[in-house]
Amino acid sequence: MPKKIILYTAAGLLFLLLAADLPAASSALPFLRIAPSARTEGMGETFTALADDVDAVFWNPAGLANLEFMEASLTHMLYWDSSTYDYAAFSYPLSDRLRLGAHIIYMSYGPIDKISETPSGSIGTVSGTFTPADLALAVSAGYLLNKDIQVGATVKYALQTIDTSSASAFAADLGVLLRLKMLEDNLVFGAALSNLGTQISGDNLPLTARGGFSDKFKLIDPADLTVAVTAYYPFDTGKLAENLGLEFWYQKNIAFRLGYKIGYDTGNLTIGLGYKDILEGVFGYEIDYAYAASGNLGDTHRFSVVFFLDAENSKTKNSGGKANKGIRTFP
Repeated sequence: MPKKIILYTAAGLLFLLLAADLPAASSALPFLRIAPSARTEGMGETFTALADDVDAVFWNPAGLANLEFMEASLTHMLYWDSSTYDYAAFSYPLSDRLRLGAHIIYMSYGPIDKISETPSGSIGTVSGTFTPADLALAVSAGYLLNKDIQVGATVKYALQTIDTSSASAFAADLGVLLRLKMLEDNLVFGAALSNLGTQISGDNLPLTARGGFSDKFKLIDPADLTVAVTAYYPFDTGKLAENLGLEFWYQKNIAFRLGYKIGYDTGNLTIGLGYKDILEGVFGYEIDYAYAASGNLGDTHRFSVVFFLDAENSKTKNSGGKANKGIRTFP
């Protein structure tokens, strides 16, 4: 088994290195790359090798195999200018090895004046407004091959609407998680390829490759500190970037998060906070907030709520417990 893990890990890293030599190309539907949840953004978008909650449906569908109970996530984001971003995700444990998930993204770019054109080609008068919007619908599956290897896939439908015109495309994501026990009990390698699919209006989708590592350490309680790093490659820009992230859970209820992005054009620092609680006999919930600096484009603020629909097991979520059987099972 260790030989297989080393082989898969080397293959994932080689893929990222080869990707850096591919030519850049323009792409459409950039909203498919926007980090959806406040938790993941607060950690600097280093979730590919962690993927231990319902938002694995976006970052790495292999992470769904971590989840032993139903989860639902809702996010609202105040994006640049008058744009807003809304996201909802759901996961369901279908069997001991197979987990299913789904998510929906809706992005509105705010009202824009509709300006007519005169017969001579000059700018005419304002004749109303329209609101461009993007929509994505996706279903995912994560499968536990064994306690150390997980795989996953997502299929999605994306729709772009501008005034009376619209265009759509289909895409897929692929992911893998490997627990590297021969090096360290909590060390995990993750890799994902996102938005591999059809063209829309003659442009490619925003194909993206990510790969990285996550590990857990003890500061006060076992596994209360998570450290994650990710290499990020968007095929359209041809620029390799890196992400660094930290998450610390204080007394298993309050989370402090910090992230830093290297090689990005729109800002690098992210900060996040979270609070988790259990309502006895009903469900658990987590409330998260993240701030991301975006340079001259304006900063962004994300607000997320996650519901754990089997609260008794969720008491150990993200805190080093033994509720889950997959890669998140800690000693």
